[in-house]
Amino acid sequence: MADHVIDTNVLLVASAVHPFSPFSDTHVPPEYRERVLNWLIAFRDSPDRRLVLDMTWKILEEYLHKMSDQDLGLQVIHQRMVDADWVEITLDEHGFGRVPAPLAQMDPADKKFAAAALAATRPTTVVNCADPDWMEAAEGCAAVGLRVEELLEEWLRAENTK
Repeated sequence: MADHVIDTNVLLVASAVHPFSPFSDTHVPPEYRERVLNWLIAFRDSPDRRLVLDMTWKILEEYLHKMSDQDLGLQVIHQRMVDADWVEITLDEHGFGRVPAPLAQMDPADKKFAAAALAATRPTTVVNCADPDWMEAAEGCAAVGLRVEELLEEWLRAENTK
């Protein structure tokens, strides 16, 4: 099993399954939200996989900015922080994660996730469900050996061809 850097969109979409979630207006259809929720619960319950976080707290800052303690996504993060792989990343002059040249053009907000995954001590994937930027960066990711697990690949591709 791989360890995981979890893009915030996964946590938000999983949290949106609850009918009173503030994220219930997410553009991801309900049947796909359920799939994301199931992945997050399986991750939470798996002793063979770890969360990967950066020691600069850039990833956690984003999680905390977009979610509250009542959201399932953040609750899972809190539970898995105990055995997380805390990695060192460097930041560029704008405060974004420093990444290898093939990833230089990726969304700056995603660079912290990429940098953390590349710095991890065990095989690690970035997990995404609703952000097309990861598909757009696929060539650069492949060039540096960064694996992205697309939970809703077919839906995301269909959405981006509309």
